[in-house]
Amino acid sequence: MRVNPWLKELIERAEKKGIDPKGFKVIIQVDPTKQEEIKVVLRRMGVRVLGQVTGFIQADVPDVATLEKISKIEGVINISYDVPVYPMAVEVDQFFKQVGILADPILSQLKPHDLEALGLKVKPTAIMPKIGEAILTPKIPFGVPPVITRRGVEWTLVTETRKIIEAPEDFKISPRTKVAVIDSGLSPHPAMRKFFHQVVMTIDLPMDTMGHGQWCSTCAFGDPAPSRYGKFIPVASASKLLHVKVFSAFGPCSAFQVMRAMEYAAKWGAKVISMSLGGPLQGSVTQDPECVLLDNLTERYGCIFVVAAGNEGPDEWTIASPGAALKALTVGSYSWKYGDVAVFSSRGPQGEWYKEHKDVFESDYAKYRDILIKPDVLAPGGGPVKEGQVVDQIVAGVTGWYDGFYDFAADGFEMMRGTSMATPHVAGLVAWLVDRGKVRTVDDIKNVMRRAGKDIARGWGLIRKSYF
Repeated sequence: MRVNPWLKELIERAEKKGIDPKGFKVIIQVDPTKQEEIKVVLRRMGVRVLGQVTGFIQADVPDVATLEKISKIEGVINISYDVPVYPMAVEVDQFFKQVGILADPILSQLKPHDLEALGLKVKPTAIMPKIGEAILTPKIPFGVPPVITRRGVEWTLVTETRKIIEAPEDFKISPRTKVAVIDSGLSPHPAMRKFFHQVVMTIDLPMDTMGHGQWCSTCAFGDPAPSRYGKFIPVASASKLLHVKVFSAFGPCSAFQVMRAMEYAAKWGAKVISMSLGGPLQGSVTQDPECVLLDNLTERYGCIFVVAAGNEGPDEWTIASPGAALKALTVGSYSWKYGDVAVFSSRGPQGEWYKEHKDVFESDYAKYRDILIKPDVLAPGGGPVKEGQVVDQIVAGVTGWYDGFYDFAADGFEMMRGTSMATPHVAGLVAWLVDRGKVRTVDDIKNVMRRAGKDIARGWGLIRKSYF
């Protein structure tokens, strides 16, 4: 049966628990030349076709017996589960992950140890800060009004963290370089004073009603703006910006929604695509549908996908998908305060599935060598190096319910931390490098960074403009 090993394990674990898997969504990888024929066959079988991208079909499968029939259709290559995908900001990620699991017809019935074995370890979500816990932040730049924050939090503005990667002072990107962000939406904002193209792929208001997408977009590609934290300056400022909204205010999305967004951004002409999101790796990097599509789109369109590594550190083998993809530029989080990889930043050498399938890992490593090993680079994302240290966070523009989460003021700027925050730092710098003709492909970037060294926590180390 041509079924992804991750999906096989999910079904086996469900059946051992006496769960009869019914009514679940799958992603069917197909021969693109036979895609339309296969859709006709699926409908004749009574399978509801929900969507498609090149080489993949999303379908609603009534039961396991139907899954076996689908696997025998000529032209079907692999069948994967349509897993939940979530943002990679600490606090936000665990909340969205839990919502995704609870909404899933099979995952919601499994025990925590089964979920962990599938790469879905659930950690406690953050407790909302109480006003009584607030203190004046010890970091108050000259001329900036005092900022109230939750106890144990120290912040800095993207204006400062961009200096760590040597982001250029001439941060404008010309209209010839199109860029994209796939996230929770984008709104007009003091740090986003431009026309942007937005596509909504979820049931929600068109603007960012949560805050994560706004943070990532303004960090990477926004505009200079005044704030009570000081003057905000993004890593780069783009003239041609696409935002594809896949997350709603309180909900995760599915792997297939992300795949639709990836293909849309690539076809739109985005040269750099920032993705501060992820989910469990399903099988090897040549079996996981998001990884396969990312690599295919990179080859077909020459785009550069900059993807979060995940926030499951300090454990090893915790890289998320699609960050695990061979052609992804995968980003871990660097602590601006402590000067090293953040404790929560996911470690390599790869995703959770490989941990239990070392023979496949060794085989893939022999074939792909160090492009299989993740993460690739680090960038400022905040976060202490070890538990118990001051929580260092980074401020950028936000809208939605996260505005005021830490500083108790809905003023359009808020602090976050995570590999989500590191990713747009890299996306902005890469877009500038592409625009200035210093790099053309993701391989160009990896070849330059390869000289910086390699380990399972840091990848090739902190990315810097001077390397290029």
